[in-house]
Amino acid sequence: MNGRHRRPLLAVGAVLTLLLSACAPDSVAGWEPRQWSVSGSIVRSPAPTDPGHASTLDMRLQNDDVDIDARWASLPGAPAFNTAVEAVVRAAVQEQVVVSGRPYRPTAHPVGAGLGERGCAPGSTTAPAAEVLGERTGTVVVCEIVLARGAMFGERIRVLTARSGGAVDDTSTTIYTDAATGTVATDTQLFTDPAALWPAYIDTLRRDAGSVSPLPVGPPTDAQLAVFEDALAHAELAAGEIVIPVPAELTARELDGLAAWRERSLEHPPRVALREPQTSGALSPVGEELLAAEGVFTGQPSAGAGFEHVPCDLVPCMALTLDDGPSSLTPQFLDVLRDEHSAATFYMLGQNAQSHPDTVRRVAAEGHEIGNHTWDHSYLTGLTDAQIGSELGQTAVLLRELSGQAVSTFRPPGGYVNDHVVGIAGQPAVLWSVDTRDWEHPSDDDLARYAIETPDVSTIMLMHDIQAGSARVFAEVVAGLRDRGFSLVTVEALFGGTVPGGIVRHGPLV
Repeated sequence: MNGRHRRPLLAVGAVLTLLLSACAPDSVAGWEPRQWSVSGSIVRSPAPTDPGHASTLDMRLQNDDVDIDARWASLPGAPAFNTAVEAVVRAAVQEQVVVSGRPYRPTAHPVGAGLGERGCAPGSTTAPAAEVLGERTGTVVVCEIVLARGAMFGERIRVLTARSGGAVDDTSTTIYTDAATGTVATDTQLFTDPAALWPAYIDTLRRDAGSVSPLPVGPPTDAQLAVFEDALAHAELAAGEIVIPVPAELTARELDGLAAWRERSLEHPPRVALREPQTSGALSPVGEELLAAEGVFTGQPSAGAGFEHVPCDLVPCMALTLDDGPSSLTPQFLDVLRDEHSAATFYMLGQNAQSHPDTVRRVAAEGHEIGNHTWDHSYLTGLTDAQIGSELGQTAVLLRELSGQAVSTFRPPGGYVNDHVVGIAGQPAVLWSVDTRDWEHPSDDDLARYAIETPDVSTIMLMHDIQAGSARVFAEVVAGLRDRGFSLVTVEALFGGTVPGGIVRHGPLV
């Protein structure tokens, strides 16, 4: 190109530059590009995060008269929490009493009932209602441990009731406790301002669905807030993070029209994790404690089932009693009771306790009850008053010294007792309503079958921890009784803590 053509082009360029510069707006001092709002993160794992682990006492009841099946867990050393959990179960039972028109009584079931499976199951409070109910009618109560971190523990309890016409009532309550202070709170007490979490929650979802909108998230409608609050009731709080599920019925203006939102998996929906600063101002003091909870659960483990409260007006209870020990076999019985989360009452002979002091201490340390069975198995009705006093008195002193327990009941050898003996003893005489007669050395199969099939609610059953046959079948017996629905408790627990005076043969009749 020669110079003649280049000059006109340069002139045109100059004119265009002048025109464009005249049209450009003045620059704004301090201007910066608009920033995305700070949102949370998406959790795509279909499985819930690990809530931690705690030692619990697992419960189960099933009653076909009023049509209810319930499972829940008690936390050792947390009476206020356990009362709150139990109250949900009691309310469900009472509703079924009203619906059925029948009274509720704890009931045991035939062999093979499968009621040894107890307590909480992961996923049971979020599974589809039809999956939890199966073919059952009436009410089903299930539970799930949602948190066991630091001093904080949480249990969600779900109550499903199948109504006529196929309708299902489905409600959940999560109850939390601080194991260090005993403070108890429900899920409705964790959030002071649920709506404060809505913007970050919806913004996280719309970003994940591909939205590039910089507009602020609008406030939820009342209906949207109700759905969100239900999601918060199923949220996981711990380690500085709130993980909130995404309900299928969730709607928001900001999500409308997003293809990725419409095509999301309803089988494995995402969850939204929020941290500071998104959570600021939305939580109550208890909620803040839950959010900060991390590390291994610091609540106390159970020292033994005998130390824990069992509501024998709700669950079918019976008392296993073991006579004539302690012996070299007694530790085998204790191992089974420990593994099966069960308690028993040991009626000990003074002379055997003297020979096995460490076993006496272990019985007491694991929460079992110790009773007086005389010094050397003498039949009390054939003795003088002084001899009765000696047989029981020196045994009681030794058992108290070794166990640290108050020895508050006695069992007369052979069942030989009368009001005169009871008067001298000054304590209830505890006999039995089922005698396995293991001292007659039946076959192991016959002994186990009788011991499992015969008891009913409030039975006091007699076995001996000096009999090798009983030692061989004891694990089978305890597992079989639990499978029938029984909770195995001490004699005192069978009566709610106080055994009535006189001669006692069975627990309270229900």
